[in-house]
Amino acid sequence: MTLQELVHQAASIYSDKIAVCFDECNNQPPVYYTYKTVVNAASELSNFLLLHCDFQEIQEVGLYCHPGINLPSWILGILQVPAAYAPIDPDSPPALSTHFMKKCNLSYILVEKQQINKFKSSYETLLNYDTPKEYNDLVLFRLHWKNAEASLMLNDRKQNYEKEKMANSTNSENSNAEKTEERMDVRQKNCLAYVLHTSGTTGIPKIVRVPHACIVPNIQHFRVLFEITQEDVLFLASPLTFDPSVVEIFVALSSGACLLVVPTSVKMLPSKLAAVLFSHHRVTILQATPTLLRRFGSQLIKSTVLSASTSLRVLALGGEAFPSLTVLKSWRGVDNKTQIFNVYGITEVSSWATFHRIPEKFLNSTLKCELPVPLGFPLLGTVVEVRDTDGFTIQEGHGQVFLGGRNRVCFLDDEMTVPLGTMRATGDLVMVKDGEMFFLGRKDSQIKRHGKRLNIELVQQSILNLSEDPLKVSDESLFLNSGGDSLKSIRLLNEIEKLVGTSVPGLLEIILSSSILEIYNHVLQTVFPDEDLVFSKNYATKRKFSDIYQEETSGKSLHQKSVMTLNYDNELTAFTTVSRGSQILSLNSKFLTKLGLCSSAQSSDLISQTNIQNVKSLNPPALIGKSKDPSCTAKVSEEGTYGTAAKKMELHVRWRSDTGKCVDASPLVVIPAVDESSATVYIGSHSHRMMALDLYSGKVKWEQILEDRIESSACISKCGNFIVVGCYNGLVYVLKSNSGEKYWMFSTEDAVKSSATMDPTTGLLYIGSHDQHSYALDIYKKKCVWKSQCGGTVFSSPCLSLIPHHLYVATLGGLLLAINPATGNRVWKHSCGKPLFSSPRCCLQYVCIGCVDGNLLCFTHSGEQVWQFSTSEPIFSSPCTSASEQEIFFGSHDCFIYCCNMKGHLQWKFETTSQVYATPFAFHYQEGGDEMLLAAASTDGKLWILESKSGRLQSVYELPGEVFSSPVVWESMLIIGCRNNYVYCLDLLGGYQI
Repeated sequence: MTLQELVHQAASIYSDKIAVCFDECNNQPPVYYTYKTVVNAASELSNFLLLHCDFQEIQEVGLYCHPGINLPSWILGILQVPAAYAPIDPDSPPALSTHFMKKCNLSYILVEKQQINKFKSSYETLLNYDTPKEYNDLVLFRLHWKNAEASLMLNDRKQNYEKEKMANSTNSENSNAEKTEERMDVRQKNCLAYVLHTSGTTGIPKIVRVPHACIVPNIQHFRVLFEITQEDVLFLASPLTFDPSVVEIFVALSSGACLLVVPTSVKMLPSKLAAVLFSHHRVTILQATPTLLRRFGSQLIKSTVLSASTSLRVLALGGEAFPSLTVLKSWRGVDNKTQIFNVYGITEVSSWATFHRIPEKFLNSTLKCELPVPLGFPLLGTVVEVRDTDGFTIQEGHGQVFLGGRNRVCFLDDEMTVPLGTMRATGDLVMVKDGEMFFLGRKDSQIKRHGKRLNIELVQQSILNLSEDPLKVSDESLFLNSGGDSLKSIRLLNEIEKLVGTSVPGLLEIILSSSILEIYNHVLQTVFPDEDLVFSKNYATKRKFSDIYQEETSGKSLHQKSVMTLNYDNELTAFTTVSRGSQILSLNSKFLTKLGLCSSAQSSDLISQTNIQNVKSLNPPALIGKSKDPSCTAKVSEEGTYGTAAKKMELHVRWRSDTGKCVDASPLVVIPAVDESSATVYIGSHSHRMMALDLYSGKVKWEQILEDRIESSACISKCGNFIVVGCYNGLVYVLKSNSGEKYWMFSTEDAVKSSATMDPTTGLLYIGSHDQHSYALDIYKKKCVWKSQCGGTVFSSPCLSLIPHHLYVATLGGLLLAINPATGNRVWKHSCGKPLFSSPRCCLQYVCIGCVDGNLLCFTHSGEQVWQFSTSEPIFSSPCTSASEQEIFFGSHDCFIYCCNMKGHLQWKFETTSQVYATPFAFHYQEGGDEMLLAAASTDGKLWILESKSGRLQSVYELPGEVFSSPVVWESMLIIGCRNNYVYCLDLLGGYQI
């Protein structure tokens, strides 16, 4: 019996019944397929594959797609060839997927058309492929690997097979009386159903080829165990790369039941998901990890998921340690009748091996129960053994679980044949008592979450993994000094909170300011407030930056020749600066006139496209590029694509400069009015270096070594003679712009990652610190004018509005503050509820900011929230407005670049190949009249040039490292930092310039 045969049996009975429902949860009606439609679509795909595929030995077809209405038909179509399907997650790291495809020696892959550009972009440097064949919403690629790895793997496989045959032959000759060992052969027709890889958390991911004979008993047993009927609705909760998805799909489709599919992004939104599952579609069977269930939160679980009126008949929890009975009972509403099961298994013996139904008497008992939940009984065809350290099976005591069964065997990595009844070690330790097995933990000190294994010392290991130099990390180490940064801090926060199953208030700021030991103890005190801590309370002493660096330390200066004569505030130097987010500051009326502004403009104008109050009455210059035709504003459109533009732009490296370590800061470009050819790029790096580079040649003008890592972007003083930058050692450095010489250092009490902003009306500089304060500095008098408590760590950069005169500051505590720039007094505050890494951005009417909860928030200058726009992942990217202030651009960790109008309505979105951390930059295309373009960067190193009105791709260029720096464009040059230690300047060929 095969999986496809189970479905065909059900389809012959329930032909016209709904088999699949796909709900995009976007206020559009769901899409439904009947069993007849699913089977017919599968048959058509099978015929297409048979026509175009010429399989060698093992028949496998990759499937690169997101969940949708066609998913079951696509899987069934591959199985009917017959071939095994090998799911590849478009959101997985390309390196992991490439390893998987190479290890499988995958020759064919079906790619969903909507993902085609992402697939090509992610793998074009690794793969050769024939001209792809299109079929409805799929494209078939035949892969040819560029190197010899795949053929070597194939040879290894053949050699393994020959060794197996020789061993069998030898065994037969040595013992003629013994019956030849029965084996399962991976190349046998109709043998394989699907191919997966393990998570690789414990090492290199293993390839697992799963035969129909291994998985079908699971499907058959769960149909009986859960009493599935054609009236049931099952939810596809698991990703395709997690083998419980096979159980969800085929238990439903072999029973005449309905399979509910939703986009992956919806699974991350608990309240929305709960409404979809239990209000809209009345799901009756839910198989999930405890982590997925915990995402709903105890209140929503009790009121909806496990309420008295819930539609849910069966809840099966597996893939991780089962919650305690006390926790489970606290989740159940009064009179809830849902049957709850603990299921256990490993991918190497796919999928589940044991089950245990929680007795009603325990669930309904009012007594506190701390009894562990047993793993339960073996499923159909499964053999479970517990062995001691000597390998002997035991009936009582402690030991390791081994799983198998005559047909419950899979092929691991290069195995070509496997003896029937092979038992696989799980690495899971249990206690056997009175015939029951109780889970104790991982043999290798790991636990499971979302089906993936994690070390129990999660905090230490996570920091080691995130560190630039793991060997130097100790319990007393500070996270920021051990390679930590903002993105890694959120990763660590999420891992810890998901692991403990609850939010940990204040943890983010502890991570960013404290030692690893303090992080340990903060988590323990939150999760176990009534218990004695096992970790030492002899905390590492937190550095007090105000007590150090009181005297100037020596720095390295490579260049002594002045770029410009040193003047002070009574003698201004004429210049224009360009910084991230299309912020342009000019202090020269002559230069403004040259750009198209009339000469009546003030001598100190912030022309930033976020703040054009001082020039709003003037005719818009070419610099700002306001559209003359309002009808050209894009309507809400489909996602942008990688389509070829009519006027193709090319990017070529003009120069690159080695900084010695990662460059996460964004460049500041300063263009002197008297000599534009002497324009300078100022940028710092993790190597402690602050550098001044010639814009046109990349030549180092000067280099200053500071005392710690630099992620803060530089800011220019009003006079143009000083550069201001924050540092991890808590100091704000004021350097002479012509030489890098230290002019003044101001000490805060914690790291400064915030970038300063300058008030062109007063010359004051504003900056935030991890010490939870913002500061106003008068660098000419070398004094702090005011210090304002912000109620949380200030990571992002302050934003200045001239009308009204407000300074906007955001905190990791989730507060957006409006501060009086003259006094430091708070004007208003708004709590966003989640950390704000994004910097606020203001325009004439509004101030906007991105939040870790995935929302872009818009406020009036009086603090009233006007609208919010939701993405499916956190927003670290700071917003950037168009010159006309009619559009706002930003990126999200959901891999999209977004354009919204000022009413919060989506104009377009463009899918990149990775998360978007950087701030986009809008600039003018001179040859295109009034056309504006947008430069953006994704963390995988790709630079994207898009038409700002439509989101249409003009060009893409890949740097050889991750990118967290934001691009800056001047004339026909784009400047950006990269985590391969270099600053890059790229020429934009095609006449694109500001």
